Amino acid sequence: MVSEETSKLELGLKCPMCGSNLQLIENSTYVVLGCPHCKVYTRMTKKHIYRSYINYEGKYVHLKWTELIKELYIRISGRSHQESSTT
Repeated sequence: MVSEETSKLELGLKCPMCGSNLQLIENSTYVVLGCPHCKVYTRMTKKHIYRSYINYEGKYVHLKWTELIKELYIRISGRSHQESSTT
């Protein structure tokens, strides 16, 4: 079995549930934002990111990084709220 290469980056963003630093995880298909402590994660396909968060201007490519992280954080905040209301 071949393991997929992943990259992990610890962010300064705090988990809305526990306050731990969130991690940004990337593999060949997804970008994932999550809390390794609470195990709350959300993901977005790279295909969606290419369509929605990249501007192609002439010979330059710009990633709308702030918008992408904001969307992932909103999603994880919603998931953490759902989990806390069911417990």
